[in-house]
Amino acid sequence: MFIFNFIKNLNKRRKNFRKKNKEILRKKTIIKSIKNSSVGTNYSTFYDTNNALSKLCEKYGTDKGFVEFKKKTPYGWMPHSYSLYYNSLFFHCRKNIKLVFECGIGSNNFDITSNMTAHGRPGASLRVWREYFDKAQIIGADIDKTILFKEDRISTYKVNQLDPSSIKNMWSEIKHNNFDIIIDDGLHTLEAGLTFFLHSFEKLKEGGIYIIEDVDFSYLNELKDELIKYNPEIVILNNNFSNKSFLKYDNLSNNNLIIVRKL
Repeated sequence: MFIFNFIKNLNKRRKNFRKKNKEILRKKTIIKSIKNSSVGTNYSTFYDTNNALSKLCEKYGTDKGFVEFKKKTPYGWMPHSYSLYYNSLFFHCRKNIKLVFECGIGSNNFDITSNMTAHGRPGASLRVWREYFDKAQIIGADIDKTILFKEDRISTYKVNQLDPSSIKNMWSEIKHNNFDIIIDDGLHTLEAGLTFFLHSFEKLKEGGIYIIEDVDFSYLNELKDELIKYNPEIVILNNNFSNKSFLKYDNLSNNNLIIVRKL
């Protein structure tokens, strides 16, 4: 029996090892393909987690960032490291940002795809943006109408980002068309990312920035190709803090962003 279990566990470890190596090779192939294309690429590693935006992410419980990577989270998984990149991108101009939109409020309904688990905090990232961009109006939208809310400088709307008519109706309710920042943190699929972009990019003001979060390697190349005429930038946040044992990001397949600037 001991020998049988030993062989069984050994085979399982070998299978997992092969699977991990296959995944790493796939990522490297995709990254190489993107780097060899004409698309702007930022393959970034950051070390300073103790910044203003990361602190707000921990304060409100969003998975966009962290100060302490191993700290327990309300949603139950390890956070992304977007706050490190965003803080370097926006800190110098945060007082000038007037209008921010985010698709995906953070449903805690298990029947909603891409939910934040039952312990997630709906509206967490909207509250982060309100405090970080303290002169801005923050607008959010989600398919889960039960989590819609209104607070000081925050308003929310219902939207199905797979349905062009729903997106159109949402924008007609919102009435703004001059956003500094639009963020897609919604369904996280190729179709959802593309559909929402094609019906929302026009709402960005000149000089504004459109961000698609959580773009998995499984469709990163395809979405990049679909948006090629908009000159997308690929941000791959590998973030392997090799000199800090508490953090390894090598296995995170969707810690990637697609950014489009409206010139």
